[in-house]
Formats: sequence, structure tokens, C-alpha cells
Amino acid sequence: MTQTQLSGVDLNLLVTLDLLLSEESVSAAARRLRLSQSAVSRSLSKLRELFDDELLVRTGQGMRPTRRALELATPLRRALGELGAVLEPRPHFDPRTAARRFQIAALDYSHLTLLGPWTARLAERAPGVDVVVRQLSVRTKRELESGTLDLYVAPRTRRSAAGVIWTPLHDDDFTCVVWSEHPRRRLSLSSYVKLEHVLVAPGERPGGLVDHKLAEQGLSRRVSVQVPTFASVPYLLVGTQRIATLPRRLAAKFAELHPLRILEPPLELEPVALHLGWHELHRSDPGHAWLREQLIEVARQGA
Repeated sequence: MTQTQLSGVDLNLLVTLDLLLSEESVSAAARRLRLSQSAVSRSLSKLRELFDDELLVRTGQGMRPTRRALELATPLRRALGELGAVLEPRPHFDPRTAARRFQIAALDYSHLTLLGPWTARLAERAPGVDVVVRQLSVRTKRELESGTLDLYVAPRTRRSAAGVIWTPLHDDDFTCVVWSEHPRRRLSLSSYVKLEHVLVAPGERPGGLVDHKLAEQGLSRRVSVQVPTFASVPYLLVGTQRIATLPRRLAAKFAELHPLRILEPPLELEPVALHLGWHELHRSDPGHAWLREQLIEVARQGA
């Protein structure tokens, strides 16, 4: 039977057939269905027409199934069981016993600031939940749109992926970081542009937010080192006269772990607005919702 043919079938008839084959009695099936005998008899007539077979015939010992009915009995019971499982309410998600794996894509800024406390929370509250974290790539948008990627953490782009729901995580303003023995204690705009800068640019395009802001004032800076990720920045600053302009959360994390000093920038920069994105396919998944809530709470606790 094709899908088109199946769309015209009243599935209640199949439930009736299952009970008729089990009880071999119209009256007994009617009692279990809480219907009248005449209603069940009408359903049997429709079933006979549907299957082009008598299905149940009256004998001296009551109603007996035909060969065709016997062939249908087992696959019918199996199909109804599977359909019932599909229609059952979604089971409750218990993080203490759940065993699942989620995939998340994020800039390494989030790797360094959010993943530590987030995964520590997961280890404590959901020991069977695993997380696979990937860098953003050319495949990220496609995987997000298809629902194969569970979560996406990054600044929201203007060209949003189709079907993606966005939730703000937090804003982070910018600050400057230098080696702890750097001679500068304060920064003027003039001294700032004269220093050698470390630029983090995930792509290969030169320049960034700072360069655009400086250009508005007719200024420029020298980028002596450009790297694709944030992780190497502390090692490019310690022991040098270089400077890096970073999101404040990340700068504070680096200053905890390395001999670095934080300085206030001499120009106003728009904060980075970090968002959490996921496809609407996951909207009613209680496990996915729980995972999102944990990440949102961790992100906002550090705000």
C-alpha cells in the first residue's frame, strides 16, 4: 500500500481488526472498544472492503479468521505497537541517568571562557552526557540548518541560518592586554597606535574592529602578528612590547594564568554580543532544552 492509499485509511479500523482477530467475536470486541455491536459490524464491513477478504466468517463454533486474516494478525499487532510508541508522550529527560552526545560549534573565545565551567557543570549534573566541540567552519551554517549541529555559540550574523532560534548569552566589552613588565601603565590613543599589535582574525582577511574604528579617525596601527585563534595570544605578549585588544572576559582569564596586565583601551569599541543558536527541530527535545539552559546560566553568571 502506498502512502497515498494509506492516507485514506481510518487507522481506528486497524485497531478494531486487531481486537476482532484477538476476540473472534464482534460483541467481545465491541465491549473492549466501548462501542455498540452495530458500530463494530460496520467497521468489519469496511475492513472486508479494504482488504478484499471476509477476514472473519461465522461458523458453528463462532467466528473464525480467514487465512488472509491470520497472515495479517502478527504484522498488524507489530505495526500498532510501533505506532503506539511513536504517539507516546516524550519521556522525561533525567540528566543524572541520561546517556547522550551533543555537538556544538563555537569560536575559541567561547572554548576558553565558557567551556570549562559549562563542562564542569555537566560532569557534576549529567555524568553520562558527552559534548563534541568544534571550531566554526564553512560547514557550520549548513549543519545548523539541517539540525545535525546541536548548538552554535558565536556573535549573531546578519545572514542568519534558516530555521535557527537565537538567544542572547552575554555582551563583552573590549580591553587591552600587555606583558606584566610592559613599560606602559596607561594608554593614550597616540601611544596605542605606536605599539606593535597582535590581531586575532579567524579568517585570512587583514584588519578588524579596532582597525575600522581607527580608520574613522584617520589613524592606523601596525599589526606585527596575526593569528587565527585566541589561545596563542598570551605567548605572543609575554616578554615583548606587543599589545592585544581582547574581549574583557578572555583578557581576565589570560591574566589569571599568565604574567599579563590589563589596560583600558583609549578608544570606544562596540561590545561583542554573543548568542546561542539552535535549529527549531530541537525545540521540543527536553534533553536539548536542559543542555541549553545549563550553557545560558553559565554564560550569564559570568556577565
